[in-house]
Amino acid sequence: MLVAAANPEDAGLRDRQKQTLRKIAFMLGTGAGPGETMSLTASGWDPETREWWLPGTKTVYRARYVTLPERVVQLIGEIPGSGPAFPAPNGEAYILRDNRGGQMAVAFSKIRKAAGLGQDVVPYTLRHTWATWFYAQTRDWAALLDQGGWSRSDTANRYRKLAPKNLGNKLFAHGWDFRADPGKPVKFGELISVSPSFRNTKKSPRDRSEK
Repeated sequence: MLVAAANPEDAGLRDRQKQTLRKIAFMLGTGAGPGETMSLTASGWDPETREWWLPGTKTVYRARYVTLPERVVQLIGEIPGSGPAFPAPNGEAYILRDNRGGQMAVAFSKIRKAAGLGQDVVPYTLRHTWATWFYAQTRDWAALLDQGGWSRSDTANRYRKLAPKNLGNKLFAHGWDFRADPGKPVKFGELISVSPSFRNTKKSPRDRSEK
């Protein structure tokens, strides 16, 4: 699907800026819903940590941070400083409605057909795919719930599908890495200090015997 979205003209889709590819990559890499994706602006994006703040919705998703794998950052490219972060294929902002996911259905369907996938694959399928990929590689159930915006484990479990044991390694081979980034190595003493009152509080056996 990513290959098809990277060549929209072959799918009969006018999408010079490859906006459909950007949205598909973002949803695959974060688990964000299509409606969430369409309404985002750059105000929630932190390029230093690769985190994006999603405000959530009243009924479906909790507000949360999602972390973008490096592969996703590469695929979505430059993020507009103003206006929608993920506009329509014509570059215009979507008119946000209750059924926001349906607004990208036409473009998505063309890409789906070009990729040889069936009608059962819809934009929301990408959220299921993310949950499966993320857990297969990280085995981090708490992070799955947090980034997926779920408050119940049974809900998350419905999204996480069965996967072969080597799925995580296959994802690595294609440049997908969902593991938490621990940041740059920190040398002892750079970010911590020892309180003066704590120093020399321990007495040696000799000190104790003299006392």
